[in-house]
Amino acid sequence: MQMMNVQPHGIPMGEQFFTQNGPQEMHQPMNVPQMFSSQQVNQSQMLQQQQPGMMSNAPGLQKQDITNSFLSNNQKMDPLVMQQQQQQQQQQQQQQQTFNTPVLNSAPPGLNMFQQQQPGINMNRSVNSQMMKQLPLPPIILPPPNHLFVRDVWNNNLHREFAAIRKLVASQYNYVSISTEFVGTMARPIGNFRSKTDYHYQTMRSNVDLLNPIQLGISLSDSNGNKPDTGPSTWQFNFQFDISQEMMSTESIELLRKSGINFEEHVNAGVDVSEFAQLMIDSGLLLDSRITWITYHTAYDLGFLINIIMNDPMPNNKEDFEWWVHKYMPNVYDLNLIHKVIRDFTQPGAPQLTLSALADELGIPRFPLFTTTGGQSLLMLLAFCNLSKLSMHKFPNGTDFSKYKNVIYGINGD
Repeated sequence: MQMMNVQPHGIPMGEQFFTQNGPQEMHQPMNVPQMFSSQQVNQSQMLQQQQPGMMSNAPGLQKQDITNSFLSNNQKMDPLVMQQQQQQQQQQQQQQQTFNTPVLNSAPPGLNMFQQQQPGINMNRSVNSQMMKQLPLPPIILPPPNHLFVRDVWNNNLHREFAAIRKLVASQYNYVSISTEFVGTMARPIGNFRSKTDYHYQTMRSNVDLLNPIQLGISLSDSNGNKPDTGPSTWQFNFQFDISQEMMSTESIELLRKSGINFEEHVNAGVDVSEFAQLMIDSGLLLDSRITWITYHTAYDLGFLINIIMNDPMPNNKEDFEWWVHKYMPNVYDLNLIHKVIRDFTQPGAPQLTLSALADELGIPRFPLFTTTGGQSLLMLLAFCNLSKLSMHKFPNGTDFSKYKNVIYGINGD
């Protein structure tokens, strides 16, 4: 399948993928012994011997000025020093063009949304560098390249991959993210509704009952975002899907084909959803309070999963749906909601952004892998874990993320 990468990606992990340290102070106190080499001191003594009286007779000229001139001449004659200076200047220009703000201690751009809200910190440029040097701001570090790949799951390797999932879940890998691919919103309910959230639920319910998912991606890590060093930790399940039997537009078919979905392969080798449901229940991911689920715009992802597991039409009302979600997944975080709350603190009235935009704020590169269904689950898990580390699992006002645990954005919370 063209859209998936089933082998580890050889990802260049060079300096260009990470924020660079800001240019260091070039002017250090000249009385520091380490600033002078023995060769420079000897040259200074020789010059004084050749030109007696220069140090005392030259008005306004100090010994430190002469030493500075030797340092400057030495640097100009040393091609290595010139090359280092040019590299520092180029890095500084690239940083200014990219972020248009000073880079603080290797901190990614996304840290600004937390720095702006820290009490007692004046973010004026004149004191900014001094204050930031004292703040422990860890840089974003991506996992090794072998962690950034997705295992494609079809009918012939379904049981083998679930065996790997059960093994990871039984150890410390108890954080799981989920992403689904379907043809889009095809139905809109009509009638009277109790509230806006009720309308949103009925819209989701109508489409989940009417449509079948094409793909489902999940990714596993521990609570710190660590992944296993051997074997896969992200999977993309490809379901049986026959476009001749599904309700979908020609435009949707063409868009999905362009994204890399091979509908013929889904018909011939796709995973049966009922078999997937049974293996999912036996996987250890469900009905366990030690498992934490991460989603982005939770409603449809959880809607399709609950529908598959129950093998029954969706509940008539959102309260029953919430009960089933909490039953199977006691701990759920909607990353979309967390991102929205943070932006409401830092940028009131700003429009809600996408998962890719959040990843950009956190300094996560846009690898092509992240455009796939499995890659989306991997990206949201990376984003959630990095965001939790940078914010200490708290919002800018000090509230813990747990305040919004099990809140489904648009269904049981505005």
